[in-house]
Parts: sequence; structure tokens; C-alpha cells
Amino acid sequence: MLIDSHAHIYDEQYGEGGADKIISSMDEDGLEYIVCVGCDLPSSQTCVDLAKSNPRIYATVGVHPYDADTVTDENIQKLRDMAKVCDKVLAIGEIGMDFHRDGSDRQLQLVAMEKQYDLARELHLPIVFHQRDSYGEFVEFSKTRDYPDGAIMHCFSSSREIAEYFVKKNFYISFSGTVTYNNAVNLVRAAEYVPLDRLLVETDSPYLTPMPKRYGLNYPKNVALVAKRLAEIKGVPYEQMVRITNENAKRAFRIK
Repeated sequence: MLIDSHAHIYDEQYGEGGADKIISSMDEDGLEYIVCVGCDLPSSQTCVDLAKSNPRIYATVGVHPYDADTVTDENIQKLRDMAKVCDKVLAIGEIGMDFHRDGSDRQLQLVAMEKQYDLARELHLPIVFHQRDSYGEFVEFSKTRDYPDGAIMHCFSSSREIAEYFVKKNFYISFSGTVTYNNAVNLVRAAEYVPLDRLLVETDSPYLTPMPKRYGLNYPKNVALVAKRLAEIKGVPYEQMVRITNENAKRAFRIK
């Protein structure tokens, strides 16, 4: 059974009761665990609530760069409280920088990421990073910082060279459905490099649906398609890729 290391099963696109339906079908879908990832204060709380009430759901808490203006000292305290009161909060995230949108406030995103990085260090938790059109800036950020509790590069979308740099910084590199796309030449090169013990698989559902279902709504069960493609790239049996990525997820997130 697989672990989807990054999903948003609370998303409104699934409709009322969508998360419950996804959770109830985990056995049928071949899923051992789902890591439900927060993007802001409300979704982080939802992830915590889902984790508390479902033994096979884990949570992260954090604020996405698009909501960087909400990363106040008061809200950092709320994230701290969420993480402290629930032992199923595995990481701080997703946090980072995303300059894809025109007019992105780069300095505001940087400050928000710094505050949440400091929170993760304080709590001795790994960090789930979201980076989009910002890898150069993130390399500069990381040159003066360490990740003793580990870090995950969610939905990796850069080059082999960037992957190599972050593996050396103690990161796990997580691939989503984008690695299955026909134009994913750079991602395939990166996946060829990443050591087997640093690979994670995710869906980022409901987004980034893998081939051949690309234009439909994504579900955690589709993580199998990501694992299948990575097995092809790495030249290992699918069953071995499942075992490896499960072991990596449990190690990265300290799932016992």
C-alpha cells in the first residue's frame, strides 16, 4: 500500500463529505496513509481535525506563500498551538515562495517563510516547502540555513542540479503527477539523479492529475501512477518503488 505524502483532501472541489469519501475508500485505493497538508490557518486546522479523527490521516500546518500577508506573530502562535496539541502534526508546511503570479510580493513571502522556518526549528519538525519560479532565491535562502530535522521539497519542478543541491541539504525530493507528463524532460533527469532513499511520491490532489487522467480531478489513489512512472525512470520494479517511497515517507515524517 502507498503513502500519499502531500494531499488536500479537504478541498471544496471534492464537494460536501469529499474527505470522508476519500478516507473510507483508502483500503480499496491501496493507500496506507495520507499526509493532509495545510495552506493557511483554516485548512491547517481542518487537517488537524481530520488527523485526530482518522488513524490513517496525518497533518501538516502552515501558510502557503500566496497568503504570506497572514503570517503574523498571532497566527504563528496559532500554528504553534496546533502543532503542540496534536501529535499527528508531522511538519510545518506548506511554506515557501511562489513568484508565478505577476506582482508577487517577494519580500513579504521571504519574511513569511523565515518566520515559519524558525517555528519548525523551534518545534524540531521537518518542513514541507512549496517553491515555484523561485528556486534561485531559495538556494540563496538555504545557503545560510540548515535542516537538522529534515525537509521535503514538495512537487519538485526544477532541474537535476537543483535536486542535487537540496539532497545535499538533507531534503527529500517529492514528485507529483507532473513527472508523468510528456514534456517533463527536466523532471525525468532530476528523478534519474535523486537517490532512491530520498524519493517521495505525492498527488497534491485535487491538483496536478497524472497521465493518463491529466485533465480530471486528482485523488490520492492516483499516487500509484506517480510511483509507477518513477519505477520506470529508476529501472526498478513497481513493488520495490512502493516499498522504498513508503519507507522514505515514514522516515521523513517520523511516522511510527
